Amino acid sequence: MESEKSGEYAVQNVVVTGRLADKMVLVDMHNKISGSVYEPGKFPALRIKRFGVGFLLYSSGNFVCSGARSTELAQEKVDGLVEVLNSSGFDVACDKIEVRNIVVSVDLHKSLRLHELAYAIPDSEYDPEAFPGMKLRKGSTRILVFRTGKAIIPGLRTIEEIESTIGWLKNTIISAEEEIDTYPKPSLP
Repeated sequence: MESEKSGEYAVQNVVVTGRLADKMVLVDMHNKISGSVYEPGKFPALRIKRFGVGFLLYSSGNFVCSGARSTELAQEKVDGLVEVLNSSGFDVACDKIEVRNIVVSVDLHKSLRLHELAYAIPDSEYDPEAFPGMKLRKGSTRILVFRTGKAIIPGLRTIEEIESTIGWLKNTIISAEEEIDTYPKPSLP
């Protein structure tokens, strides 16, 4: 994923995980890393916000990084964290990261009639009193679609998955709109 933006979608968030060490003493890290937050009674991870992203470090040596706009940027941010930790006296390294979640936004370039679409698309959910968007499912992926024609798709891991899901979304909406056009129109008295 070289680009954070495509003509079709924009990557909003990339979440990656990895391993920094076999074990980490989070209290020591908290004492040496300015701006870090460690509240073991509330949350088991050391929180660090640096380089425009957030990190969660666990005593097991694992970490989570969220907030990057591409996998390449996530790797750069992780490399920066490794440098900060090493320069603070902690022997850590990260050989590889694993993408856990990519969130993309999509602009379908048209207004949508969500009430009608929700009726025409099986297993869709639309309750405007509870949430202003229609919820769709493609396998385990939840897609949020708004009347403005914008959509948010979380839970993806690869470019292929992104493109496949966007293609499915477009085809599903086109098919539903074609079905809606066949519905009889009410006649005015």
